[in-house]
Amino acid sequence: MPLNQRMPQKRDIYTLDMTQLLPTTPTKPKSKRILELDAIRALSCLNLLLFHFTWVYEEKYGFSSPIGYKFPYGKYGVQLFFMLSGLVNAMTLLSKRDSANFISARWIRIFPSYWIVILMNVALFAYIPMFNTPPTVDWTVANLTTMPNLLGYENMEPVTWTLQVEMLFYIFLMLLLILGLLDKPVRTMMVAISICLILGTTFTQFKVWYPQSDWNSTFYVIEELLFIRTLPLFAMGILLNELRSKRGTPWVLWGGIVLSGIVYHAIDLREHNPLATILMFGLLTASAYGRVPMLRFQPLVYISFISYSLYLVHNNLGTLIMRQLELAGCYPVLAFLLTIGAVIGIAAAFTHWLEQPLTKILRKKWISLRKRFENRSNSQTAAPAKQSTSS
Repeated sequence: MPLNQRMPQKRDIYTLDMTQLLPTTPTKPKSKRILELDAIRALSCLNLLLFHFTWVYEEKYGFSSPIGYKFPYGKYGVQLFFMLSGLVNAMTLLSKRDSANFISARWIRIFPSYWIVILMNVALFAYIPMFNTPPTVDWTVANLTTMPNLLGYENMEPVTWTLQVEMLFYIFLMLLLILGLLDKPVRTMMVAISICLILGTTFTQFKVWYPQSDWNSTFYVIEELLFIRTLPLFAMGILLNELRSKRGTPWVLWGGIVLSGIVYHAIDLREHNPLATILMFGLLTASAYGRVPMLRFQPLVYISFISYSLYLVHNNLGTLIMRQLELAGCYPVLAFLLTIGAVIGIAAAFTHWLEQPLTKILRKKWISLRKRFENRSNSQTAAPAKQSTSS
């Protein structure tokens, strides 16, 4: 993901000087990347850092002396990220309409780095006493799938429960494209959130009435597999993409967005504040239209560039670093600040030295493999045509 992009600048095309008459080297076309959306991803990630290194750390380990403030709003960073994901993934898939490239790009980006981090966590759990949870083979294998919750296991890296949701959303979005259901996104999303509403309210009420029933475990698997509690957030992002792309009737799209938000809060189990949803979606909308120039702040854009690595490595490793600093006598606020700097540095190194090189290698392999497959299929279809011509 290139970082050194500049926003397009206006230029008077009727002004001519002598330099315009000289031969020039061809310039690369300017990217249409919306830097504000990158910044939204960075803000979501930083939100998690603040939450895990203040609120969660205090609850699990406790600071040696009061840190002065605990940030309890981590769930809103996840909520904002899911809305952003609905927007940008719909934008990507609908602009290219290539399901194979879409899913391969996500696989290449997600799995290699994720597997490395899971193996790192296996080492942490095995050799660091503070974690006190020896890893087992089945627990490790379940985590390597990105979907341990579906298999009945906990996440080694707690934050990666969201990765299971993301992976299921990618599959859902790709299926919608293949089936042609993204051509009528409002109708499709309304059907999807209606199913979420029916299943979500049914499962919740059944658990209240029959808390000991064996059916609750079955309902849990269905709920996780269909990600019914979070799908309305993705729907809001998908419909925002339609609005931004000027496809469909604006008031119908806004109606779909509002209904998606209502359904989300109707079946929400984490008590998110509806006002926060409105404010975050407003920020996302303004950013999608490029109306928040202050978010083009380069440090935020860079945090977005390393955000996946930062998301993967910050929690367990950062907690270990902060705990060791405190045990060494470091003042909690200073330990907190040093840990933030350390995990950002580790994530930057991980991105530049592992994630990016692996991504480039695998992307080249995928392009080469796909070209080879296409050439083979073209030659196979061309052969019968030659035979019929000769006969």
